[in-house]
Amino acid sequence: MRRLLLSNKKLRNIPRHLRALEYWAASFSGEFHPRIDEHKRYSKWKIPVINTLVEGPQARIEVQAFCVQQLLEAAAHLSRAADRSQGYYRVACLLTWPWLHQSEVTVFYDREYYLSFLGQQNSLAPIHLSDRLALDLPEQFIEHGHDVTQDDDEVEVQWWCIGERA
Repeated sequence: MRRLLLSNKKLRNIPRHLRALEYWAASFSGEFHPRIDEHKRYSKWKIPVINTLVEGPQARIEVQAFCVQQLLEAAAHLSRAADRSQGYYRVACLLTWPWLHQSEVTVFYDREYYLSFLGQQNSLAPIHLSDRLALDLPEQFIEHGHDVTQDDDEVEVQWWCIGERA
């Protein structure tokens, strides 16, 4: 379940939250989500966790890495189950670092729209989020990162697209 916790209370029972996320990622196994509406350019699933699990002073890098890995697992399941004969279909994880509660798994049905997220190149190269978090990327997935830090941001903000080639 996706929730916002607005207190400073310590998050309890983290292993239960991580098991639920792992179950959510596994639920995409064998799932194919074709384009239903001709005008629809994407389908998305936001990370179903409490915000304090992946953001803020309580968030631990190991937990953040596990959560991102589960997003990648869900994306890999969607990619493997794809029926490419039904038109354009690409799967990607869209991540905002360090604000991971905004992250999602997205299926793109429009190539140009996907390219607008993926970008032509990894502007943060040679930096890779997969190296920083020790992620196991699904086969054939690439990662592109972009610095999206605003003047009023207190920390550097990066936007990552990890997914199939366009």
